[in-house]
Amino acid sequence: MHKSLVQDVVEYIESLILSGELSPGERLIEQVMCDRFQVSRSPLREAFRILENQGFLVNKARKGVFVREVSKKEAIDIYVIRANLESLATLLAVQKDDGSLAVNLKEMHRQMLCCAEEGDSWKYTELNREFHEVLISSCGNERLIEMLRVFSKQTFRYRSEVMRVPGKMEESLRKHEMLIESIERGDAVEAERLCKEAILANTALLEKVFSSGENRV
Repeated sequence: MHKSLVQDVVEYIESLILSGELSPGERLIEQVMCDRFQVSRSPLREAFRILENQGFLVNKARKGVFVREVSKKEAIDIYVIRANLESLATLLAVQKDDGSLAVNLKEMHRQMLCCAEEGDSWKYTELNREFHEVLISSCGNERLIEMLRVFSKQTFRYRSEVMRVPGKMEESLRKHEMLIESIERGDAVEAERLCKEAILANTALLEKVFSSGENRV
């Protein structure tokens, strides 16, 4: 029960960070958080440690726990790592595909298309995350899946900002369509290449996410 409670707190704080309700650099005051989640300090501190290990929080000596600020360079580095790991997962997923992967991804793509038509970048980003979750969870390598889920969460808030760039959702849809087509053909190497290129292309757009004169988000 204790582990379940800690995980609930972890997921709640994580969701507040990803949604932007908790901002980078914001201090998390223990008593306030305990009151908010209706928990004691022990599970809260354990949740803090987990989130610190995952790169969401930072514990500053004699100052407290803060939402971690990420530099532009670090954000780009994370994208590069994710691009290489996720493209590997894509290669493995297509190699072991029984024909159902493209079918599932097509349904996600259809929903993403509706969001793009409505101009809902936040919902599109969430569906895009789910699209890639379906893809990587099909690779069959549990350790790789676990690593990618952490990187996916760490880049989520940047991805939502990137999707606000004019024309980005439409470009994303085209790239996802090409990826699905390569999966339908069973072309694992092409799917791997498309996945890596699509993720790496977003690193240039991070310049727009980090406002001039700032080096963190």
